[in-house]
Amino acid sequence: MESPQPTLLPESTRRPQKLRRKERYELQEKVGAGGMGTVYRAMDRELNRTVAVKVLRPELVPDLLNLLRLKREVVLASRVSDEHVVRVHDIGEVGGKALIAMDWVDGESLAQILARVHTLPPSQVYSFAGQICRALRAIHAANIIHRDLKPGNLLVRKDGAILVSDFGLARSVVPQDFTLSRPGESSGTPRYMAPEALAGLPADARSDLYSLGMVLLEMLTGTTALETLAPLRLRMLATYDDKDLRSAELRHLAALQIAIRHCLHPDRTERCPSADAVIEDLKLATAQTIIPASDKPPGRNWALFGSRRAKIGLFAAMIILALSGYLASRRHLAVRTAEAEQLYARATTLLTNQSGESELRAALDTLDRAVAYNPNRTDAIRARLETSIRLFERTHESLWLVKARDALKNDTAARLSDQERTVFRARVDLNAGLFRDVIQALQSHAGLLASSTDANLLLGRALAGSGQLEGALISYRAAISLDPESWRAHNDLGSVLLRLGRLKESAQEFVRVTELKPDAPTGYSNLGSALLDAGDLPGARRNYEVALQRAASPAAYYSLGVTAYYSREYATSIPFFRSAIQMRPNSDLYVAALADALRHLHRTESARETYARALTLVEQLAQTRPLSVEEQCRRAIYLAKLGDRRAASAALDAIAPGTRSQDFAYARAIVASLEDRIAAASRHLKDAIQAGYPPMLIEMDPDFVR
Repeated sequence: MESPQPTLLPESTRRPQKLRRKERYELQEKVGAGGMGTVYRAMDRELNRTVAVKVLRPELVPDLLNLLRLKREVVLASRVSDEHVVRVHDIGEVGGKALIAMDWVDGESLAQILARVHTLPPSQVYSFAGQICRALRAIHAANIIHRDLKPGNLLVRKDGAILVSDFGLARSVVPQDFTLSRPGESSGTPRYMAPEALAGLPADARSDLYSLGMVLLEMLTGTTALETLAPLRLRMLATYDDKDLRSAELRHLAALQIAIRHCLHPDRTERCPSADAVIEDLKLATAQTIIPASDKPPGRNWALFGSRRAKIGLFAAMIILALSGYLASRRHLAVRTAEAEQLYARATTLLTNQSGESELRAALDTLDRAVAYNPNRTDAIRARLETSIRLFERTHESLWLVKARDALKNDTAARLSDQERTVFRARVDLNAGLFRDVIQALQSHAGLLASSTDANLLLGRALAGSGQLEGALISYRAAISLDPESWRAHNDLGSVLLRLGRLKESAQEFVRVTELKPDAPTGYSNLGSALLDAGDLPGARRNYEVALQRAASPAAYYSLGVTAYYSREYATSIPFFRSAIQMRPNSDLYVAALADALRHLHRTESARETYARALTLVEQLAQTRPLSVEEQCRRAIYLAKLGDRRAASAALDAIAPGTRSQDFAYARAIVASLEDRIAAASRHLKDAIQAGYPPMLIEMDPDFVR
């Protein structure tokens, strides 16, 4: 039972107060500061030990939410028990300021070390990586996501151990635990945050692993730019004179490179799934051992035996070599055929619908070797062409199209049927933007179109790319008649109907896609686009989020950014656009969307730089292939938004009259609006709507709000 509280007496009758008891924690030295407070070394008078205390900043104390955050940090951190995690003891106060007390780590933060030495040798990074992984394994096992893994929150003791600290932004994944995060809130340090966290989506264990990859990369190279890994091996070869030391460091570097690339995959479904998976990557460094040159089996006098057996050994070696050559000549063909079989089998394990760039690259390298061993293996030839095209479609790097085109010219491609070669060539030309070539090639193969769903899909895409939307409809419907269960045919048909402004029909096709392929993001994403064109922003957002749950993709991030943009939530749209750009940095469309958001936030210089980047990307694309009408229109819009209205108008005038579409009319309207020619802009918008441009998008478009 609680004791009753004393009633305060009037000042004149109040007894003299006793001296106030000393506070438990005596602050001794400031050692760091963060967003929530300042960290001090302190003495715990009750237990007579040195501790670290984080004192909440005075201006944050009156806010109950900040006190709850401090309490949550204690609660979450106390659930984790691991030698590589800083233990948190309790919550208290000093001088009227709230604090939490934790273990004192006799050392310094990784951030302080990197500020002094910039980079660490691979062997040390390797050691740190394993320790951090063990800490993350314990944290995630406690159903906690750290959300702020960075050098400043990693403490290195003088004995070389590294510990994870600061659970100020941590979040429990247990549903009944309280949370202080709001939907769409982005928490952490942007430099180390995963794309999904930057976009304000819920973080999970894989988000912490992305941050781990960034930290490891910075330890090795001094930066968080992935391309800095490539030259590191060459620098190490020139740096280490000791052969054994160099070998060990290179092995550690190779394992770290694999782990970092697996951690830093922008799509978290293709990222390392757990800290244990990262540890497995790191184990590659111990697959080989170093045997010092001085180590020899005991019990022999090798100088004596060496001189005595030299002639015998040489004679035996000559016999063995001769016999090996004879057997090799007999078995050469059989061995190469068997090796080709093994390589092809290995490649097929890498090729799935969810294969990422790293898996596709590995598969292509393996298939190249399989075809070299056995040029007659048609399934390997076919798979090699397919993989090259998929790599282009994922990365948009033209070198993969060049590789596919070269493979089609190779003698090995002659082993494919004429129809197969025609379809593969059409796929390459379609991705290269050579729509006329695709149309001519496929329309000249009436028998192929009468029997092949893929050929009709390719023809439809080429017709749509060249602006012949009605012709594309015919091709897509022909594909569906050949294969009514083809979700790709229904999806492409829905896309053309969407471009024609036939929103209800397009939505029906996309719903059909979700029925045929419920685990794929495509149907949900495109259904979101149909709802967006109809002005249903909440419905569009829900479908884009479902698509993103199925698989992270740049298109899904971009689409979520567009819904926020049309909702006038420009600041909210920016992380989504940046996540899309991170996954596909050479997309002028995504870069321009970011520029639009920056412009409407009145960040004029940043917007101008971003428009210039978008223009550069589309002009680089024009050097590799002809631009589509849509791409030519986007180029004109970028020029106009950069202030070169004359060049923008000239770019639009250069588009052939027979290929002009709704995109052309919309671009004309943008240019006229930027020149304050309101009547002309209205006239062009009417033309765009008549050509199928969604009226609701124009109503929501901030560029046309006056």
